[in-house]
Amino acid sequence: MNAPALQFSEDQAEAYDRVTEVLRGAGVDLDEGLLTPMAEDRTSVMAVVGKAGSGKTMLLARLYEALAEAGVEIVSGDYESRRLKDKRSLAILAPTNKAASVLRMSGVPATTIHRILYTPVYDPEYEKIAEWLAGNPILDLAHALGDDALEFEDFERMVEAAARTDDRVEVAPRVDADLMARSPVLVWRNVTRVRLIQAFRAANHAPTDALLPGEPLICDGIELPLKHRKRRIDLEARGLIKGAQVIYLGPGRKPGFSRLHVVGAEDPQISAASIIKIEFPGQEEPFIPFAARMGAAFLHGAAVTIHKAQGSQWPEVQVFAPDIWAAARAGRIEAGLPLWKRLAYVAITRAQERLIWVTRYRLARPQRTLGTEDLSAAPGPLALQQEAEET
Repeated sequence: MNAPALQFSEDQAEAYDRVTEVLRGAGVDLDEGLLTPMAEDRTSVMAVVGKAGSGKTMLLARLYEALAEAGVEIVSGDYESRRLKDKRSLAILAPTNKAASVLRMSGVPATTIHRILYTPVYDPEYEKIAEWLAGNPILDLAHALGDDALEFEDFERMVEAAARTDDRVEVAPRVDADLMARSPVLVWRNVTRVRLIQAFRAANHAPTDALLPGEPLICDGIELPLKHRKRRIDLEARGLIKGAQVIYLGPGRKPGFSRLHVVGAEDPQISAASIIKIEFPGQEEPFIPFAARMGAAFLHGAAVTIHKAQGSQWPEVQVFAPDIWAAARAGRIEAGLPLWKRLAYVAITRAQERLIWVTRYRLARPQRTLGTEDLSAAPGPLALQQEAEET
């Protein structure tokens, strides 16, 4: 004999109708079996509560069946390789494995919240990322550093092997001066950083007492007294935070001001009171070609220590391998790990697309003139107004 169909109680029927109404407003009509794309600005939250045994699981099972019949796609804890753009989807999530198991026994394909957090939902951009990650040599090299038995020489052979089979890794005998203008060389030692910066400036015929348009800078913080808190907030809102990468465009209209391009900012062009420091080998104090009494402080950005590069990424990154080798020779241990491995891991994972492993103390001459043609137009009225106010 067939078991009689379960009937809703009054409370269950009311809850079913109210959930159905919310779904209809979101473009899922269970009564007509019609689906329309989700409106981007349309969201809603609804909670169905009840005591144990009140029929919540049965209600969820019936809702799931109706949604599946309407053509809603069920998102599981497994990787969804491809899904149509306008396809409506449903994920049934439980806080624990036990709760998910109970729901699955009732015919509801539930998974845990934890598992779905690590499940990529298809999007064309996500697929590009997934394809890039598959067999990514940079991540493979980073993971290899976890081997306790790995020595520096072994790791460098791995980098060379990766470079022979994948153009996302390159072994270079010289630092690329052209790339330094937009992506700093990553080094361990401060003395290496200063020497590479001076070599970059000399190769581009930069004067010792001034900056050329197109030279890269790194924001070293905002030097403003507490009473200028609003001005500090404004500068930080424009992207001038400690560690921000900036391109020098030229002097501002007022003494001590610089026109700057803040890389990655929504409105990158800005004119701000600046304190720019140029460091030289063997000199403890930096040379300051010009400076406002207070404002944003900058160091040259053609080379950066690996420590300061943490948290930043660039499409292409040059890692100065002689410094990593020097750390390996020093034999230092930090937090239970060889220092050179910590440095190498941070350095190579700063590369989003391409890693360049530089093996010699040499700088290739620039092949193009340093400039700002690759950047957007000059500062807009807002930036110039800010300069006028900061006199």
